[in-house]
Amino acid sequence: MERNGEGIFTSLICDGLEGGASDVLGKVTAASLYAYVDEALGAWDQRPIFKTNISRFSCLRNNDPIISLEILRKLDTYFPTASHKFNLDPSYEPEAEPANQVNEGVFNHLQKLRAARLLEPLGTDHMYFAAMQNKACQLTPLGRHYWHLTNEGRL
Repeated sequence: MERNGEGIFTSLICDGLEGGASDVLGKVTAASLYAYVDEALGAWDQRPIFKTNISRFSCLRNNDPIISLEILRKLDTYFPTASHKFNLDPSYEPEAEPANQVNEGVFNHLQKLRAARLLEPLGTDHMYFAAMQNKACQLTPLGRHYWHLTNEGRL
């Protein structure tokens, strides 16, 4: 099947290699590439079968990470345990008076972790409202996975 003169499968493979199938660290594996293509194809579209007999996945391509390793390695600093709830208050928001540079820097990192789907605010949809309403944020299941990697020194 073609779209705009290109094969759909081939264009999906190229898009996946260019970052669509990347994990948080920017790595693309055969499994992540297949999952990307499988998700993009409709329920009735033809697709190849993915079969493998390997003990671990090799990285096919390294793309830019979604979040810097410097920030990712601070997960266990911000969250002492994987289930810790990080309490926020208005001092974390850059528009708050008086300004608190330390909290604003932390909040900037938390916003980036949120964008990478590693944490979520509690009781609201946005980090801004969590801070302004004295709520908290917590790690997502993916965030807890990266917390363990960080805590074990594997990043």
